[in-house]
Amino acid sequence: MAWRITFVFFIVFAALTVTFTLNDNPTIPIIYISFGISFSSLIYLKLTKKYIHIYWFFVLTGITLIHYAINSYPNISHYVDFFWLTSIILIAFIGLGKKVGITCIIINGLGITYFFIFNLNAQIEVIQPYSNTQITSNVIEVFLSLFCISYLLNQHQVFNEHLSRQLQTANIDLSKKNEENNMLVKEVHHRVKNNLQIITSLLRLQKGEIKSEETKRHFNEAINRILVMSLIHKKLYQEIDMANIVIKTYLEDLSTDVIKISNMGYPITAEINSEVQKVGLKTIVPLGLLINELLSNSIKHAFGNSDGFISIRLLKGTHNNELILIYADDGVWIENKADYSSFGLGLIETLTEQLEGTYTRNNSEYTFTIQNLDPQLIH
Repeated sequence: MAWRITFVFFIVFAALTVTFTLNDNPTIPIIYISFGISFSSLIYLKLTKKYIHIYWFFVLTGITLIHYAINSYPNISHYVDFFWLTSIILIAFIGLGKKVGITCIIINGLGITYFFIFNLNAQIEVIQPYSNTQITSNVIEVFLSLFCISYLLNQHQVFNEHLSRQLQTANIDLSKKNEENNMLVKEVHHRVKNNLQIITSLLRLQKGEIKSEETKRHFNEAINRILVMSLIHKKLYQEIDMANIVIKTYLEDLSTDVIKISNMGYPITAEINSEVQKVGLKTIVPLGLLINELLSNSIKHAFGNSDGFISIRLLKGTHNNELILIYADDGVWIENKADYSSFGLGLIETLTEQLEGTYTRNNSEYTFTIQNLDPQLIH
């Protein structure tokens, strides 16, 4: 755009130089200088490609020459110079930005004010009628100055449309790239989920060859923990937004799977309530494992051969990123002292630490105060 503007100014001032020379216009020196500026700018831009320098050169020399002309040639009218000032202001806005454009308006406003106060009346007193040749040269200058203004506005519009098309194309390409990346990531999660299911199948086959009920129980606990991880990956490739998971749906599926795999032979119901809508990966992994351990402990210790009810509530805390998890069952816990140092309870403490929280226990009710490890997510 700088190259086109410079070339247009070169053609315009070349035409004005020829016209004013033939018509003996008094402002010929200013036109010669303007022609020299446009010509030298073409050469400089061709050699250096530093278009910003050209814009500054046009703005500074244009303001200087125009205000010199309106205050130094009292015997002619200067209404055409206001058209050239408009061109300079447009160049400042287009090429140098809003701040420079506003500064240019202020400087020109002060210069015009000075002209009206100190020189306008004096020029009115001495100005002489124009000859036909001078009128012709002024008409040509008006048309050429209006052409420059129109060209600058047109180039600005063309540049904006070109930039808009480029941005639109870039956004489409970026959207396609993001869609491809999402598909690849979902495929990875799908494959991980399948691999984890293969592992659980192998563990179940191995469990079938084991005679010890205690060892089978440990196998079931390991299978449950792997299923928790598998369910996370399953949710991720099913979600449109993989950055976070709908927590209520996830906990409902998790509790159903854990209860089903336990196969206790009697109905156990889990009720899930959540004020929190979504959490991210950093939170869901330890939180899912934590609830899996709580469910496993309830099934193992709280219920005899009767129906059972489990309540899981996830609430928003009083502080930023704080979550309150309340877990309870209606069973009668039968446990001995050794159970308090078991692997399951130790894992609950470890997972609570990973969630940067603490917990208290009152009989069969746990209250966890934990942190949402994905604070950028709205929950």
